[in-house]
Amino acid sequence: MRKYIYITLLASVLIGCGGNESTEVVDEHILETVVGTQETLERVEKSQMIFRTIPSPLETATLFQEAGVEYNQSITSPIGNVSNYVTSVQKSLNLGVYGADLSFANIFGQSQESMLYMNCSKILSDGLGVINAFDVATIERMEVNMNNRDSLLGLISDAYWITDAHLKENGQDHLSVLIITGGWIEGLYIGTATLNKDEPNKALMQRIADQKYSLKSLIDLLDTYDNESVAEIGDKLKTLQTVYSKIGVKTGETTVSEREGVATIGGGNVLTFETEIIFEIRAAIKKIRDEIIL
Repeated sequence: MRKYIYITLLASVLIGCGGNESTEVVDEHILETVVGTQETLERVEKSQMIFRTIPSPLETATLFQEAGVEYNQSITSPIGNVSNYVTSVQKSLNLGVYGADLSFANIFGQSQESMLYMNCSKILSDGLGVINAFDVATIERMEVNMNNRDSLLGLISDAYWITDAHLKENGQDHLSVLIITGGWIEGLYIGTATLNKDEPNKALMQRIADQKYSLKSLIDLLDTYDNESVAEIGDKLKTLQTVYSKIGVKTGETTVSEREGVATIGGGNVLTFETEIIFEIRAAIKKIRDEIIL
Protein backbone atom coordinates (compact mmCIF):
# COMPACT_ATOMS: atom_id res chain seq x y z
CA MET A 1 0.00 0.00 0.00
CA ARG A 2 2.90 2.33 0.81
CA LYS A 3 4.30 1.86 -2.69
CA TYR A 4 0.89 2.21 -4.31
CA ILE A 5 0.27 5.71 -2.95
CA TYR A 6 3.66 7.00 -4.04
CA ILE A 7 3.63 5.30 -7.43
CA THR A 8 0.16 6.58 -8.20
CA LEU A 9 1.58 10.07 -7.79
CA LEU A 10 4.54 9.21 -10.02
CA ALA A 11 2.36 7.78 -12.77
CA SER A 12 0.20 10.88 -12.64
CA VAL A 13 2.97 13.21 -13.72
CA LEU A 14 4.42 10.84 -16.31
CA ILE A 15 1.25 10.16 -18.23
CA GLY A 16 -0.56 13.45 -17.68
CA CYS A 17 -3.14 12.26 -15.15
CA GLY A 18 -2.69 15.16 -12.79
CA GLY A 19 -5.70 16.74 -11.20
CA ASN A 20 -6.73 20.30 -10.38
CA GLU A 21 -7.80 22.26 -7.35
CA SER A 22 -10.53 19.71 -6.60
CA THR A 23 -8.05 16.82 -6.28
CA GLU A 24 -8.81 14.76 -3.21
CA VAL A 25 -6.16 15.02 -0.52
CA VAL A 26 -5.30 11.82 1.33
CA ASP A 27 -5.74 12.14 5.08
CA GLU A 28 -2.39 12.96 6.68
CA HIS A 29 -2.75 10.46 9.52
CA ILE A 30 -3.57 7.66 7.06
CA LEU A 31 -0.59 8.61 4.94
CA GLU A 32 1.73 8.67 7.94
CA THR A 33 0.57 5.21 8.97
CA VAL A 34 0.85 3.74 5.49
CA VAL A 35 3.94 5.49 4.20
CA GLY A 36 6.00 4.99 7.33
CA THR A 37 8.70 7.60 7.86
CA GLN A 38 8.03 11.30 8.30
CA GLU A 39 10.56 12.04 5.55
CA THR A 40 8.65 9.91 3.06
CA LEU A 41 5.37 11.46 4.18
CA GLU A 42 6.73 14.92 3.46
CA ARG A 43 7.85 13.80 0.02
CA VAL A 44 4.41 12.39 -0.78
CA GLU A 45 2.74 15.62 0.33
CA LYS A 46 5.11 17.70 -1.79
CA SER A 47 4.36 15.41 -4.74
CA GLN A 48 0.64 15.98 -4.23
CA MET A 49 1.21 19.72 -4.46
CA ILE A 50 2.92 19.20 -7.82
CA PHE A 51 0.12 17.12 -9.29
CA ARG A 52 -2.71 19.46 -8.27
CA THR A 53 -1.65 21.97 -10.91
CA ILE A 54 -0.95 19.48 -13.72
CA PRO A 55 -3.80 19.39 -16.27
CA SER A 56 -5.69 16.13 -16.74
CA PRO A 57 -5.47 14.40 -20.16
CA LEU A 58 -8.94 15.69 -21.06
CA GLU A 59 -8.07 19.26 -20.08
CA THR A 60 -4.78 19.08 -21.95
CA ALA A 61 -6.46 17.77 -25.08
CA THR A 62 -9.12 20.50 -24.83
CA LEU A 63 -6.52 23.22 -24.38
CA PHE A 64 -4.55 22.00 -27.38
CA GLN A 65 -7.70 21.75 -29.49
CA GLU A 66 -8.85 25.27 -28.58
CA ALA A 67 -5.36 26.62 -29.25
CA GLY A 68 -5.35 25.00 -32.68
CA VAL A 69 -2.38 22.82 -31.77
CA GLU A 70 -1.57 19.91 -34.05
CA TYR A 71 0.70 16.99 -33.24
CA ASN A 72 4.29 17.86 -34.07
CA GLN A 73 6.86 15.14 -33.54
CA SER A 74 9.68 17.67 -33.84
CA ILE A 75 8.67 19.01 -30.42
CA THR A 76 9.30 15.72 -28.64
CA SER A 77 12.64 14.22 -27.71
CA PRO A 78 14.30 12.34 -30.62
CA ILE A 79 13.97 8.58 -30.19
CA GLY A 80 17.47 8.19 -31.62
CA ASN A 81 18.88 9.84 -28.51
CA VAL A 82 17.95 6.90 -26.31
CA SER A 83 21.29 5.18 -26.90
CA ASN A 84 23.14 8.28 -25.69
CA TYR A 85 21.98 7.88 -22.10
CA VAL A 86 24.53 5.75 -20.27
CA THR A 87 24.42 6.84 -16.63
CA SER A 88 21.57 6.02 -14.27
CA VAL A 89 20.88 9.74 -13.86
CA GLN A 90 20.57 10.27 -17.62
CA LYS A 91 18.37 7.20 -17.95
CA SER A 92 16.07 8.30 -15.13
CA LEU A 93 15.61 11.88 -16.32
CA ASN A 94 14.95 10.78 -19.89
CA LEU A 95 12.63 7.99 -18.82
CA GLY A 96 10.50 10.83 -17.45
CA VAL A 97 10.96 12.81 -20.65
CA TYR A 98 9.83 9.94 -22.87
CA GLY A 99 6.90 9.33 -20.55
CA ALA A 100 5.68 12.88 -21.18
CA ASP A 101 6.28 12.46 -24.91
CA LEU A 102 4.25 9.28 -24.81
CA SER A 103 1.41 11.21 -23.19
CA PHE A 104 1.60 13.90 -25.87
CA ALA A 105 1.49 11.31 -28.67
CA ASN A 106 -1.36 9.47 -26.98
CA ILE A 107 -3.46 12.64 -26.61
CA PHE A 108 -3.35 13.10 -30.37
CA GLY A 109 -3.96 9.40 -31.11
CA GLN A 110 -0.53 8.88 -32.64
CA SER A 111 -0.31 5.09 -32.35
CA GLN A 112 2.98 4.60 -34.15
CA GLU A 113 4.76 7.34 -32.20
CA SER A 114 3.31 6.01 -28.97
CA MET A 115 4.88 2.62 -29.61
CA LEU A 116 8.22 4.25 -30.40
CA TYR A 117 8.20 6.14 -27.09
CA MET A 118 7.15 3.01 -25.25
CA ASN A 119 10.14 1.24 -26.76
CA CYS A 120 12.41 4.05 -25.57
CA SER A 121 10.87 3.74 -22.11
CA LYS A 122 11.55 0.00 -22.15
CA ILE A 123 15.20 0.50 -23.12
CA LEU A 124 15.76 2.99 -20.32
CA SER A 125 13.81 0.98 -17.77
CA ASP A 126 15.80 -2.12 -18.65
CA GLY A 127 18.96 -0.04 -18.34
CA LEU A 128 17.98 0.81 -14.78
CA GLY A 129 17.70 -2.90 -14.05
CA VAL A 130 13.91 -3.08 -14.17
CA ILE A 131 13.53 -5.64 -16.94
CA ASN A 132 9.97 -6.62 -16.08
CA ALA A 133 8.42 -3.13 -16.33
CA PHE A 134 8.06 -3.27 -20.10
CA ASP A 135 8.29 -7.01 -20.75
CA VAL A 136 7.07 -8.78 -23.88
CA ALA A 137 3.62 -9.49 -22.44
CA THR A 138 3.15 -5.86 -21.39
CA ILE A 139 4.22 -4.53 -24.78
CA GLU A 140 1.82 -6.93 -26.51
CA ARG A 141 -1.06 -5.74 -24.31
CA MET A 142 -0.14 -2.15 -25.09
CA GLU A 143 -0.21 -2.89 -28.81
CA VAL A 144 -3.63 -4.52 -28.52
CA ASN A 145 -4.99 -1.55 -26.53
CA MET A 146 -3.30 1.14 -28.60
CA ASN A 147 -6.67 2.62 -29.62
CA ASN A 148 -8.14 2.32 -26.12
CA ARG A 149 -6.67 5.27 -24.28
CA ASP A 150 -7.96 4.36 -20.82
CA SER A 151 -6.60 0.83 -20.99
CA LEU A 152 -3.32 2.05 -22.44
CA LEU A 153 -2.86 4.63 -19.70
CA GLY A 154 -3.48 1.93 -17.12
CA LEU A 155 -0.83 -0.32 -18.63
CA ILE A 156 1.69 2.51 -18.81
CA SER A 157 0.93 3.41 -15.20
CA ASP A 158 1.58 -0.19 -14.14
CA ALA A 159 4.91 -0.22 -15.97
CA TYR A 160 6.10 2.92 -14.21
CA TRP A 161 4.75 1.57 -10.91
CA ILE A 162 7.05 -1.43 -11.29
CA THR A 163 10.01 0.78 -12.17
CA ASP A 164 9.56 3.09 -9.19
CA ALA A 165 8.97 0.22 -6.76
CA HIS A 166 12.14 -1.52 -7.94
CA LEU A 167 14.24 1.63 -7.50
CA LYS A 168 12.97 2.22 -3.99
CA GLU A 169 13.48 -1.39 -2.96
CA ASN A 170 17.09 -1.10 -4.09
CA GLY A 171 17.80 2.13 -2.25
CA GLN A 172 17.65 4.32 -5.36
CA ASP A 173 14.92 6.73 -4.33
CA HIS A 174 16.83 9.61 -5.89
CA LEU A 175 16.39 8.06 -9.34
CA SER A 176 12.62 7.96 -8.85
CA VAL A 177 12.48 11.68 -8.16
CA LEU A 178 14.60 12.29 -11.26
CA ILE A 179 12.01 10.41 -13.34
CA ILE A 180 9.32 12.71 -11.92
CA THR A 181 11.49 15.74 -12.66
CA GLY A 182 12.19 14.71 -16.24
CA GLY A 183 8.48 14.22 -16.87
CA TRP A 184 7.60 17.60 -15.37
CA ILE A 185 10.26 19.40 -17.40
CA GLU A 186 9.19 17.79 -20.68
CA GLY A 187 5.51 18.45 -19.96
CA LEU A 188 6.16 22.16 -19.39
CA TYR A 189 8.42 22.29 -22.43
CA ILE A 190 5.73 20.77 -24.67
CA GLY A 191 3.14 23.21 -23.35
CA THR A 192 5.33 26.23 -24.05
CA ALA A 193 6.58 24.92 -27.40
CA THR A 194 3.04 24.63 -28.73
CA LEU A 195 2.26 28.30 -28.11
CA ASN A 196 1.70 30.44 -31.19
CA LYS A 197 3.93 33.46 -30.64
CA ASP A 198 1.78 35.75 -32.79
CA GLU A 199 -1.54 34.72 -31.18
CA PRO A 200 -0.78 32.81 -27.95
CA ASN A 201 -3.75 31.01 -26.45
CA LYS A 202 -4.68 32.63 -23.13
CA ALA A 203 -5.95 29.44 -21.48
CA LEU A 204 -2.73 27.63 -22.33
CA MET A 205 -0.68 30.53 -20.97
CA GLN A 206 -2.70 30.36 -17.76
CA ARG A 207 -1.82 26.70 -17.32
CA ILE A 208 1.83 27.48 -17.91
CA ALA A 209 1.62 30.24 -15.29
CA ASP A 210 -0.03 27.79 -12.88
CA GLN A 211 3.19 25.79 -12.80
CA LYS A 212 4.67 28.51 -10.59
CA TYR A 213 3.27 26.49 -7.70
CA SER A 214 4.16 23.01 -8.94
CA LEU A 215 7.71 24.22 -9.62
CA LYS A 216 8.11 25.37 -6.03
CA SER A 217 6.81 22.02 -4.79
CA LEU A 218 9.14 20.14 -7.13
CA ILE A 219 12.16 22.13 -5.94
CA ASP A 220 11.13 21.56 -2.32
CA LEU A 221 10.88 17.84 -3.07
CA LEU A 222 14.32 17.75 -4.67
CA ASP A 223 15.77 19.59 -1.68
CA THR A 224 14.81 16.68 0.60
CA TYR A 225 17.41 14.47 -1.12
CA ASP A 226 21.08 14.50 -0.15
CA ASN A 227 22.36 13.62 -3.60
CA GLU A 228 24.69 15.54 -5.92
CA SER A 229 22.78 14.74 -9.13
CA VAL A 230 19.45 15.70 -7.59
CA ALA A 231 20.96 18.95 -6.28
CA GLU A 232 22.33 19.74 -9.74
CA ILE A 233 18.95 19.48 -11.47
CA GLY A 234 17.43 21.39 -8.55
CA ASP A 235 19.83 24.28 -9.17
CA LYS A 236 18.81 24.35 -12.84
CA LEU A 237 15.16 24.57 -11.86
CA LYS A 238 15.92 27.41 -9.48
CA THR A 239 17.01 29.48 -12.48
CA LEU A 240 13.58 28.79 -13.96
CA GLN A 241 12.01 29.78 -10.64
CA THR A 242 13.68 33.18 -10.97
CA VAL A 243 11.73 33.74 -14.19
CA TYR A 244 8.51 32.51 -12.59
CA SER A 245 9.01 35.01 -9.77
CA LYS A 246 8.05 37.69 -12.30
CA ILE A 247 4.49 36.33 -12.28
CA GLY A 248 2.52 38.31 -9.75
CA VAL A 249 0.25 36.83 -7.08
CA LYS A 250 -2.73 38.77 -5.78
CA THR A 251 -5.54 37.91 -3.40
CA GLY A 252 -8.99 38.82 -4.62
CA GLU A 253 -11.69 38.08 -7.13
CA THR A 254 -11.03 36.96 -10.69
CA THR A 255 -10.14 39.86 -12.94
CA VAL A 256 -9.15 40.28 -16.56
CA SER A 257 -6.42 42.70 -17.49
CA GLU A 258 -6.63 44.74 -20.67
CA ARG A 259 -3.51 43.09 -22.08
CA GLU A 260 -3.53 39.51 -20.81
CA GLY A 261 -5.69 36.84 -19.24
CA VAL A 262 -5.36 36.23 -15.53
CA ALA A 263 -5.16 32.70 -14.11
CA THR A 264 -7.33 31.98 -11.09
CA ILE A 265 -5.88 29.57 -8.54
CA GLY A 266 -7.75 27.90 -5.70
CA GLY A 267 -8.03 29.82 -2.46
CA GLY A 268 -8.69 33.18 -4.07
CA ASN A 269 -5.13 33.68 -5.36
CA VAL A 270 -4.85 35.33 -8.75
CA LEU A 271 -1.81 35.14 -10.98
CA THR A 272 -1.04 38.14 -13.15
CA PHE A 273 1.37 37.85 -16.04
CA GLU A 274 2.43 39.40 -19.29
CA THR A 275 2.91 37.45 -22.50
CA GLU A 276 6.63 38.26 -22.49
CA ILE A 277 7.09 36.42 -19.19
CA ILE A 278 5.51 33.25 -20.57
CA PHE A 279 7.95 33.31 -23.47
CA GLU A 280 10.82 33.89 -21.05
CA ILE A 281 9.65 30.72 -19.32
CA ARG A 282 9.64 28.95 -22.66
CA ALA A 283 13.26 29.93 -23.29
CA ALA A 284 14.35 28.93 -19.79
CA ILE A 285 12.67 25.51 -19.80
CA LYS A 286 13.99 24.79 -23.29
CA LYS A 287 17.55 25.40 -22.10
CA ILE A 288 17.12 23.03 -19.16
CA ARG A 289 15.40 20.41 -21.29
CA ASP A 290 18.03 20.56 -24.03
CA GLU A 291 20.74 19.88 -21.48
CA ILE A 292 18.85 16.76 -20.39
CA ILE A 293 18.07 15.19 -23.74
CA LEU A 294 21.40 15.82 -25.50
